[in-house]
Amino acid sequence: MKDTPLRRPAQGVYEEILIQTMTAKNPQNRRSKLIQLIHVGRNKLALTDDAYRALLQGVSGKDSCADMTIPQLEEAMKALRRAGFRVYKKLPLRPENIGEASRDQLEYIKGMWELVAKHKTERTLNAFIRRVAKVDNIRFLDVHSAQKVILALRAMMVKAGYDPDGIPQGDLKT
Repeated sequence: MKDTPLRRPAQGVYEEILIQTMTAKNPQNRRSKLIQLIHVGRNKLALTDDAYRALLQGVSGKDSCADMTIPQLEEAMKALRRAGFRVYKKLPLRPENIGEASRDQLEYIKGMWELVAKHKTERTLNAFIRRVAKVDNIRFLDVHSAQKVILALRAMMVKAGYDPDGIPQGDLKT
């Protein structure tokens, strides 16, 4: 089985924007998607307005995405990536791979795994699922066994310093 990185729970939005950006045939659509992605990167990196404008100014000589061309926007995106912004590939969930567990449960499991796992691959996730739910692959989970996996991952999240309900506790790891 191929080792592939898993997605984080809140990344679905900008993963879709990235996919749409890279495949957009209409330049105006590509430009607007790049601007969207840059704004997501700004928020994810928690840049202040001054730091954000300085980054844009350093890359393109302009302090607003609205004034930039597509190549300048791509350079701004590269600068955000150098600053630590990461875009993760979204793993497709096809109906034939879902089994009885709901799509939301499977995505929740993958997102939590991305946060707490040392090795963020599908292979290690399946090994964890095998240990907890006694099934060979995430696609074979039923609702009950998916819930067992979710509860085990929630316990791991608490130990790692994350609040599984999304409310930050103490000093969070990023």
